[in-house]
Amino acid sequence: MHNDKYVDPRIQEKEALFQQLHMASFDVIMHINAIQKVVQTTLQDISPSNEHYLELVRSFKITQAMCTSLEPEIVTLTQATNKILSEDSTFAYATQAQICAAAVNCLNHWRIIKQIPEDLLSVDEISATLKQRFTEHLVMWDGYFTTHKKTH
Repeated sequence: MHNDKYVDPRIQEKEALFQQLHMASFDVIMHINAIQKVVQTTLQDISPSNEHYLELVRSFKITQAMCTSLEPEIVTLTQATNKILSEDSTFAYATQAQICAAAVNCLNHWRIIKQIPEDLLSVDEISATLKQRFTEHLVMWDGYFTTHKKTH
């Protein structure tokens, strides 16, 4: 007796992309954990040359470049993120790294959602957890700006 479930071929053909985007979240977690460890150990902000900070900024810029036709709320958040990364920001570098981490995770979940055919997005078994995670990362990303009372 097999426990095989039917998987729509349209989902199967995108499995490699989904795996790649899912694995990217582990890299994000590794970098942000390394930054948090430095901050907790030194009780100071990280330097702008911190390798984990630079990797999260790079990941954000690359991920953003791969996203097209973003919803207005996400466009606003990417613009706000780019602004704090490009100017003398009041955000600590560790906080900038956290913003990039939330942004990368949010954008990668958005990219997965956009790859799922519309008729399958309405099937909770397929998309409920994905939509929930996307929303959680979106709220977290937006929360950094709301908490710091920055307009975006």
